[in-house]
Amino acid sequence: MHITRLCTKSRLLLQCANRATSDVNIKKSFLHNHRLGYGSRLKFKLTYLGFGLLGSTIAYDGIINEFTYCGATFRFIRSLKTASLIAVDYILLERHENDKDYDNQLSAVHQRSANRLLETCLKNGGLYIKVGQGFAAINHILPKEYTSTLAKLQDECLPTSRNDVQKLFHEEFGQLPEKIFAEFDYKPVAAASLAQVFRGKLLNGDEVAIKVQYSDLRKRFTSDLGTIMFLQDIIELFFKNYNFGWILRDVRKNLIQELNFVNEGKNSEKCAKDFENFKYVYIPKVYWKYTTTRVLTLEWMNGFKISDMEQIRRNKMDLRDIDMKLFKMFAEQIFKTGFVHADPHPGNIFIRKNPNNGKAELILLDHGLYEILPEEVRLPLCEFWEATVLRNDKKMEECAKKMNIKDYMKFAEVLFQQPISMNNGHIKTKLTQADIEYIQEIAKKNFDLIMNTLKEMPRNMIFVVRNLNTVRAIGRHHGDVVDRPSVMAKHAQKCVNKNFNSFTGRLQWFYRRCIFEYCLWRNAFKIRCLNLYFLILYKLGRAPKEATTLLQTFPFEEQS
Repeated sequence: MHITRLCTKSRLLLQCANRATSDVNIKKSFLHNHRLGYGSRLKFKLTYLGFGLLGSTIAYDGIINEFTYCGATFRFIRSLKTASLIAVDYILLERHENDKDYDNQLSAVHQRSANRLLETCLKNGGLYIKVGQGFAAINHILPKEYTSTLAKLQDECLPTSRNDVQKLFHEEFGQLPEKIFAEFDYKPVAAASLAQVFRGKLLNGDEVAIKVQYSDLRKRFTSDLGTIMFLQDIIELFFKNYNFGWILRDVRKNLIQELNFVNEGKNSEKCAKDFENFKYVYIPKVYWKYTTTRVLTLEWMNGFKISDMEQIRRNKMDLRDIDMKLFKMFAEQIFKTGFVHADPHPGNIFIRKNPNNGKAELILLDHGLYEILPEEVRLPLCEFWEATVLRNDKKMEECAKKMNIKDYMKFAEVLFQQPISMNNGHIKTKLTQADIEYIQEIAKKNFDLIMNTLKEMPRNMIFVVRNLNTVRAIGRHHGDVVDRPSVMAKHAQKCVNKNFNSFTGRLQWFYRRCIFEYCLWRNAFKIRCLNLYFLILYKLGRAPKEATTLLQTFPFEEQS
């Protein structure tokens, strides 16, 4: 009996224990399932909230900022993608450095990279195009694949819409263009990096060119400039031979000047005053009543680009006359006035034919970016140029020190853009491909010295060098029919001796002028003889074809 009761109690306790365990398992299962459901709902809510915040941010950016920050993000991603592809291309190329066709592979990589940069600049527009144009101008340093490809940015900028133009006019003048002008053609005659130009007519009948800034340019300027500076810093980090970041940092402050069209109008008038004695140079008149910080109205002038060889031939104009006037015009700015046009690419220099004498007249456009050379820089520069022609090394070194430049010989090669130091050595009657490659290798080694020289020179000389590079390229496009260094050297020497007003001073000037002219002739004769020497060797089959353009390779210093 007692045993039976004990068994019964044991069974009851066991059943209770099983129920308790079952209840605990049920509770655990319930809590587990509850937690899973809560976690899923939480993730869903967070995802929903994230998309909501993203959508709200985009909507806010669209309504308040017209998608300024969204556009900046897309441009940053696009630029980062381009930079990454270019970097990978060059990194992979390093594996084939010892291949026989390495030069061809390198040229192909240069071209692919240049095409990617061109596409990115065109899609991003604005400041990207301006920077691309700047790199195209340094054609004495960058590979030709880059300069020839990026040069297309001078003509392939994308025009904006009619609505954007009307919006900007309403913001600047409070009314539409057709209410201000008697005629306004919404089809742009030119589209540049920062603005586009339209043709119109004032109420008094005067034909005008209306330069209109892109409506979103100022909003995106800071973000785009930050992106460009960030990417070039990354490039400098991975590519130790990249040497152009300092140029971007130096010109950053000058880009802001170009956003103010009132400043451009004032520059235009000052330039016109400087050239009032140059009867063949024309600067369009500014109509201040129709000019603001983002709209510039100028006198309309018919003409064509100085690089348009077909039009030059069709008008039977003399290339030598054109280039002589071009070089004298910029020599006047560099050596005398010190007020230097910093962006003289072919799209900013037009020519027209004088109906009376058939001679060329130059029209200088786009005065947004100027550099001022103070007398303490300009006078040593004139003296340095004269001393270089006279090959007075002591005077060259002395003048270079005044401009805080150590390697005066490399500085001379930067300015003249031709070999200055030519050592007299054994004249070879045959040049092998190895000889050519050796000389080109010397030129490559001089690259770092040239870049260091550019860094040493006064900051306001950077744009002067750019001016010289661009003008040199125009002369090269015309076939180098005029000896540019000699023309500019004569102007520099004239500025050095401008204060010799006494009779004795004039005699001294005449004597120095005769010596100077002789040295100019001697140097030019030496270059012509070397070019002829290389050409004869090539014609006789004793030198490869590359020898005929050897003296055009820059930087270059002939070795004995």
